[in-house]
Amino acid sequence: MFKKTETKESDLFDAPSNLMCKRASDHYNDPKAWHNQFFKLVTSQVNEENFRPLFKSGVMGAPTASIRELAAMSVLKEGFGCSDEELFEKCEYDLLTRRALGIMSLSEKVPSLDTYYCFRRRIVDYEERHGVNLMDTCFKDVTGKQVRIFKIQGRSIRMDSKLIGSNIAWFSRYRIILRTLQMWARDGIGRLNPSLRKKTEPFLDEDGQKTEYRSSSVAIHERLEVLGNLIYRILVRIKAKEEDGLLLYRVFHEQYTVEKGKAVLRDKKQVSAGSVQNPNDPDAHYRMKGDQKIKGYSVNITETNDKDGKPSIITDVRVKPASAADNGYLQDAVRESGEVSGSGVSHINADGAYQSQSNREFVDDNHIELVTTGLQGRLPRFDLTPDGDTLAVTDRVTGETGRATRSGEKWRITLEGCKAGYRYFTRSRIERAVLRKKLRDTPKEELDRRNNVEAAMFQVSFHTRNGKTRYRGLVKHSMWADARCMWMNFVRLKIFRRKTFQRTVFDLFRSFMELQRDYIIKIMTFSRLQFYLVLSGQRLY
Repeated sequence: MFKKTETKESDLFDAPSNLMCKRASDHYNDPKAWHNQFFKLVTSQVNEENFRPLFKSGVMGAPTASIRELAAMSVLKEGFGCSDEELFEKCEYDLLTRRALGIMSLSEKVPSLDTYYCFRRRIVDYEERHGVNLMDTCFKDVTGKQVRIFKIQGRSIRMDSKLIGSNIAWFSRYRIILRTLQMWARDGIGRLNPSLRKKTEPFLDEDGQKTEYRSSSVAIHERLEVLGNLIYRILVRIKAKEEDGLLLYRVFHEQYTVEKGKAVLRDKKQVSAGSVQNPNDPDAHYRMKGDQKIKGYSVNITETNDKDGKPSIITDVRVKPASAADNGYLQDAVRESGEVSGSGVSHINADGAYQSQSNREFVDDNHIELVTTGLQGRLPRFDLTPDGDTLAVTDRVTGETGRATRSGEKWRITLEGCKAGYRYFTRSRIERAVLRKKLRDTPKEELDRRNNVEAAMFQVSFHTRNGKTRYRGLVKHSMWADARCMWMNFVRLKIFRRKTFQRTVFDLFRSFMELQRDYIIKIMTFSRLQFYLVLSGQRLY
């Protein structure tokens, strides 16, 4: 049954600070130290009610440890960039880490490794069943409290995305299909008749990498056809359908077509980037961005960008398969960011990948100013400037300028060398030309406001190895991104508090020195007056 963490008081005899020297004790109890700040800004702000659905009454395995400690441990793990074993070693023997979790006594137990794994497993299962990521809910709740504590507005935001690789090996088509069959056969081979089972068994112990190494491309193609027809017979035998959710069914129809009762291998160009890249992580997609090739996910981060001297706080983080377009993030990110900050968004800074017709309509309807660094695509040959019912057209190649006239819903201009003798321009093309001019005339200072989000993208992937995380699956990557961004927010707020405290101390010291200076001036003035009166033979009193 669900139960909240009880408030614990420090034990006089078990408190670590009582066993330390004065210098160590002062740092341990210092309210400005990172561990005390983490407890105040993160651990104590975790609302355990968000995780109540994981522990319904009558379900075995009620929480045997503090839920807020378990959630905070996930944040610390991504903050330190350590493994689970290293995390638990810190939680057991590092006094500062224990204090950050709210463990004040030496005799108090840390949640066990099994409890930690069970907690995370339940979050994954709940998201797969209900479509709600409770770690994301926790992130938004904690961030919302931090925004209110520091009075951050959040009316201006900036966003960017980054490709992150999943913890999977690069598989060829043959290895993808073979490995998927082997994974299904662990539990499903017993459903086959003896004849089909006999044909399947030779593939179960095969090492696809070795097979590819010693086989020619023609031999591999022949084996792919044999493998495809075998899988087709298996799917017919077990009467597999799309709604069954079988990975084997999905991989087969991504890689093969069925013609006259036989499996025919698809051409590589017909295989989607959203197809299975490795059966160990079916959610990962393929994407090539410039010279970067990724099999994994795309992470989009939205952070505040107000000009009020307050720290930038990440208010929304989203993870999608790598094939997701950047412009598909904007609308949901704006809504969620506004809910977290408690104020409507009125200004957005992003790059050209976030431009789309639907996004422009969205910002216009919500009275939001969208400033991007440009538009995607190659610079068009013709520069278009609307002027009433006519259109000024400038050829960037020849430098010639002419006027296009309206013809129905389009504008046309006479152009030599064109087969029809005319060149037509649609309304959408003219709108893009006007937008491109507007963005070109945007002041550099305004465009530069987006640049600092690059630091956030660098930090979010700081502990990845060769651009890969430690995880597999969309849900686990979402949990990783939420925990990592909670740590980044904490670090930013901690730095801001330290700088604010230093400025406050400096101001107090300066005020004190000014008072001292005024007092000294007054004393000196009084002394000079008294000396003058003595010389003149008069008394001050």
